[in-house]
Amino acid sequence: MLVFVLRKNSCLFFLLFGIMICTGQSRIKGTILDTQSNPIPEASIQIIELKNKGALSDFEGNFEFDAPSGSYTLKISFVGFKDYLKKVEIKDSKTTSLTIVLEEDVKELADVLVKAKSKAQKTREKAFEVEVIQTQGLKNASVDINSLLTTVPGVNVRQRGGLGSAFEFSLNGLSGKQVKFFIDDIPLENFGSSMSFNNFPATLIESVEVFKGVVPIYLGADALGGAVNIITNQRKNDFIDVSYDAGSFNTHRATINTQYYSDKGFVIKAFSFYNHSDNDYKIDDIEVRDELGNDTGIRRDNVRRFHDAYTSQMINLQTGLVEKSFADKLLIGITASANKNEIQHPIDPQNPFGEVFTKNNVINASLIYEKANLLKEKLKVKLYAAVGENNDKVADTSARKYDWFGGFIERGDQNLGELEFSKTLFEFKDKTHLINAFASYTINDQSALNFNFTKNYIKRKGEDPARKGKIPFNDPHVINKNIVGVSYDLEAFDATWNTTVFGKGYFLNSEGVLEDVLTNIEEDRFTKFNNTFEELGYGFASTYKFTDDIQLKGSLEKTFRIPEGYEIFGDGFLLKSNPELLPEESYNANLGFLLQTDINKFKIRLDSNVFLRESENFITIRSEGIFSRYYNTAAARSTGVEGEIRTIYNDALFLEINATYQNIIDRNVGANAGVDFLKNQRIANIPYVFGNAKIGYNAKDIFSANDKLTVSWSSYYVHDYPLTSFVEGSPKERDIIPEQFSHNAQLGYSFKNGMYNISVLARNVTDAKVYDNFEIQQPGRAFYVKLRYYLSN
Repeated sequence: MLVFVLRKNSCLFFLLFGIMICTGQSRIKGTILDTQSNPIPEASIQIIELKNKGALSDFEGNFEFDAPSGSYTLKISFVGFKDYLKKVEIKDSKTTSLTIVLEEDVKELADVLVKAKSKAQKTREKAFEVEVIQTQGLKNASVDINSLLTTVPGVNVRQRGGLGSAFEFSLNGLSGKQVKFFIDDIPLENFGSSMSFNNFPATLIESVEVFKGVVPIYLGADALGGAVNIITNQRKNDFIDVSYDAGSFNTHRATINTQYYSDKGFVIKAFSFYNHSDNDYKIDDIEVRDELGNDTGIRRDNVRRFHDAYTSQMINLQTGLVEKSFADKLLIGITASANKNEIQHPIDPQNPFGEVFTKNNVINASLIYEKANLLKEKLKVKLYAAVGENNDKVADTSARKYDWFGGFIERGDQNLGELEFSKTLFEFKDKTHLINAFASYTINDQSALNFNFTKNYIKRKGEDPARKGKIPFNDPHVINKNIVGVSYDLEAFDATWNTTVFGKGYFLNSEGVLEDVLTNIEEDRFTKFNNTFEELGYGFASTYKFTDDIQLKGSLEKTFRIPEGYEIFGDGFLLKSNPELLPEESYNANLGFLLQTDINKFKIRLDSNVFLRESENFITIRSEGIFSRYYNTAAARSTGVEGEIRTIYNDALFLEINATYQNIIDRNVGANAGVDFLKNQRIANIPYVFGNAKIGYNAKDIFSANDKLTVSWSSYYVHDYPLTSFVEGSPKERDIIPEQFSHNAQLGYSFKNGMYNISVLARNVTDAKVYDNFEIQQPGRAFYVKLRYYLSN
C-alpha cells in the first residue's frame, strides 16, 4: 500500500495542502543579530508588561511567540551584550516582524565567560557522527569547497588536475557516488558538473556539515558512505558580498551574494559565481615520440599543459514572502549554470588531446515552502520542489594525433577522433524533477516524530549529429527514485542522553535500452529493459553527555545506494549501459568521543571516531576492450580511526591537527580463482594514511579600530600507496602513487568591521611534485590575490 501511495505521489500533495492552515493569531517574531550580522542564539526576549511572556532565540537567532494585541515594551538581553528595549505595536490577527541588533558590552565581556553555544557546536553535539566547517574565517581565502573538505578527518579528495578538473571524494574509505552532496538539505544530483564542489567558492556559504556513515532522514539520501551538506546564508538581514581573485595559470574567480528583506515580508536573494583558469601548469617525465608516434625513450620535464582550460558560471535568484500567517517562508527560484572543460588527456597522461572538450548547462526552477507552529505549535513542515533540464555534450571531431610539444599528425582514417573512436558531437538531455518534503511533530519536550519523502526523476534522451546509425539514448531512458524516511527522537535524563531511531525505504524503477557491443546484428544489438527494486534500511544514533564538555557517540545504519543514471545508462560513448545493476548495501557503524572545554585562555576541542563499513555489491567499472561497463563485484570492509584536535589561545593563536588511518579490504577477490592469498587483502589505489595541520595567528586593532590581520600555514600529507596490489609482485616493481607533503601559506587583512578585505595565498609553497592519481601531476607552486567587499545593515 505504501509503494502504491508513493507512486501516485498523493501523500506529498496531502502533506502540502493539508497543513497550509492559517491560525489568525497575533504573533511577534524576529531575528537577534550582533553588529557583525551574526545570529545570537539563546538570547532572551521578554514583554515587560506581560509576565512569563517571551521566548529564547534559536540557532539562527530567530524567535517567535503569540501575544495579545496592544502596545508593549520588549526587553532583549544576552550575556556580554547591552540590554535592548524596543516599543512594539501588536495588531489583531497580524504578525509583527523585527530585526534587532545587540551591541557588545565591553566591560561585561571582560568579566564574564560566555558559555552560549554556536549552531556549529550544537550540530557537532548531535548523536550523529558529524563534522562542521564554519567558513566565517575562510570567506576571504581563494578556496573552493573541496579545499575546505580536505581539512576534515576521514576525507580525501583526489583531483586529476587544476580548477574544474574531475575529482573523487572519499569519506572513511567509501568514495564517488557512495557519498552524497547537498545544498541546504537539497540533493545536488541534478545540477550537473557546472555546479560542483570543485568550482563552488567558499565565499558563498556559511558552513559545511559532513555526516559520516550514518545520515539523518531529512537529507533524503541513498548514501552508502555519508553525506556533505552545504549551508548557505539563512539570516534575515540585508547585505551585499562581492569578491574577485586572480592568480597563477591565468586563474580568475568572482562571486556576488546579496539579499534584501522588506518590512512587509518581501525578500529577494541572488548569488552567482564565475571561474576561469587556463590550467597551463608544467608537468614532468613526458615521453618524446618520433614522427610516427613511437616512444623514443627520451623524457622531458617542465612541459606545459596546453589544452586544459576550464570556465564555469552560475546564477541563483530567489524571491518570495517570509513571516506570513500562511508561511514562514515561501520562495520561488531559478538556477542557471554552465561550463566548458577542455580535456588534456585520458587516464594516461602520455597521450595528449588538442581539441576534445565537454560542455554542461543546467536550468532549474524551484519552490520552497516552510511553516512552523502548526497544530498547536507542534508541527513543522518544509517542502522543496524543482523541475529542470541538464545538458551534457562531448565534442571530439578532430582526426589529429597531438604530442606534448606543439606538433600533431593527421590520422589515416579521418573518421576517427582523438579518442581513437568515431568522431562525435554526442549530447544528452536530462529532464528532471525533484521533490523533498519534511515534517516534524513535537510529541512533548522530550520526543519528536519526523517524516521525509524524496523523489528524483530523470528522463534522458541523446543525439549526435556527427554519428551515423543508432544514437545512444535515442530511445529515452528513465530513472524514478523514491526514498521515504521515518525517525523518532528522544531526550532523557535532563537531555544528557539523546537518541534517534529511524527507518528508510528505497524504491527504484528504471527503463531504457541495453546495447550488446559484441554483436553487429542491429535487431540483436539493442534490447529494451525495465528494472524495479525495493529495499528497507534502518539504524540509530545515540549520544550521552557525561558533563557539559564530554560526550560519547554511537551510531549504526544498514543503508543502500541506488545506482546513478550514468552507471545504469552509460554515457552514450565509451561507457556502456547495465540495467541489471543491484543497489550497493552497507552496514555502517561509528563510535566517537567529543571533548570541548576552556582552560584558562585556551579553548580546546578533541574529536575522535572509530568506524566500520561492511559493504556488499560494490559497483565497480570493468574494461571491455575500448569500452567499459559498471558491474556489481567487490565485497569490502573498511575499518579505521580518525582524530582531530583544535585549540586557540586568547582568541588569537590557533593550532589544528588531524589524522586518519583506514584499512579497506576486499573480502572476495581471488576466491573464485582459488588465489587464497589475495582474499582479505587491502584494496590498492586508495590512500590509507593521511592528515593535515594548520597553525596561525589572528591580530586585532593593528592599524585601526576593528581591523584584523591573519597569517596561517597549513600542511597536507598522504602516505604512498600502490596502484594495483599491496601483495602481488615485487615491492620494487609495483606502480606507486608517491607520498605527498604539500604546504600553503596565507596572509589576510580586514578593516572597517570586515567591510574591506584582502588576502594573499601561496599554494604548494615548496613546489613539491604532488600526485593524487598515478602519473597525473597536480599544479606546482601558485599564488593568488583576493579582494572582497561586504556591507550589511
